[in-house]
Amino acid sequence: MKLFVKENIPYIVLHIMQFIFLYSTFHWLDVNVVEGNIVYLFLVSLFMLIIYLTFRYVVGRSGYKWLSNIPDLKDAKTFLQMDVTSPLLHTFKEGLARQYQLMQSEKERSIQEKQEQIDFMNRFVHLLKTPLSALHLIVQDREDSDGSEEMQVEIVRMEYQLNMILTLSRMSSFRQDFYIQTVSIEPLVYEVINDLKSHFIHHHLFPSADVHGDATVLSDRKWLKFVLTQLLTNAIRYSDGGNRHIKIFADRQGEYITLTVKDEGVGISPQDLPRVFDLYFTGANGREFGESTGIGLYLVRKICDELGHRVSIQSALGVGTEVQIRFSLPSHSELTR
Repeated sequence: MKLFVKENIPYIVLHIMQFIFLYSTFHWLDVNVVEGNIVYLFLVSLFMLIIYLTFRYVVGRSGYKWLSNIPDLKDAKTFLQMDVTSPLLHTFKEGLARQYQLMQSEKERSIQEKQEQIDFMNRFVHLLKTPLSALHLIVQDREDSDGSEEMQVEIVRMEYQLNMILTLSRMSSFRQDFYIQTVSIEPLVYEVINDLKSHFIHHHLFPSADVHGDATVLSDRKWLKFVLTQLLTNAIRYSDGGNRHIKIFADRQGEYITLTVKDEGVGISPQDLPRVFDLYFTGANGREFGESTGIGLYLVRKICDELGHRVSIQSALGVGTEVQIRFSLPSHSELTR
């Protein structure tokens, strides 16, 4: 309404000035004529003005309302579907339609380029994984030969990095690639520990799991395995040497089940701790340990957020780090599906 009034103020002022001019003219020509018809002339003129403004407001109300609270340009489609009769609104609508079309074209082009990059990345990673798997089998057949343990560690490390690249490229379509089901934590924990066995041995670390068989949560097993692998990989990386322990345990706390990975590593400085889940943030440990990419914990939080789990981290320099994932306790009906 305010925009409509602002747009028509010049016209209203012109109309009043026109009335004053006519009144002055008639009064100058014949004062008797004006004195007898002034009220009538004013009411007729005002009535016609009100009829005209009301008509314009009714036919253009939706357009004025949209423009008065103009939202993001992404909502321009709402305005473009309106019927407007005002020449000003019509011209604005045509210009907006051209800009909207350009924006849509740019958006589609950007999406296509991004998808092409993702497809290329996925194909490239899969091409690398095939010979890597073959190399893994060759090293397994020669596990007693010199250097086989180091080669196993490097192969697992390369597989881990490739999987992380794949995961990062798939995050944009994450919601199309997860399936919530009941997941028993105990076998998952031992599966991940076994996958990283060569890493634990190579770094002289001792994993210990305290997870009972009834620890069952609602999650996506594949993504949860990735998260746990990432947490254990970090724990191994920052606990190198010294025959230290890495503990994995699950607890029930009220309405939640928590899964905790605790190491006795170098820890994280207090100033770095609030940012460890940020993408590409490596902090002081990243500068000391050259393999840090700042991607792993970002993916952990991203995946947990998408799955509805809460992840938190506590750490102290020289003492170690503890990462905890909190799952909502599934109901009996959900467990029996």
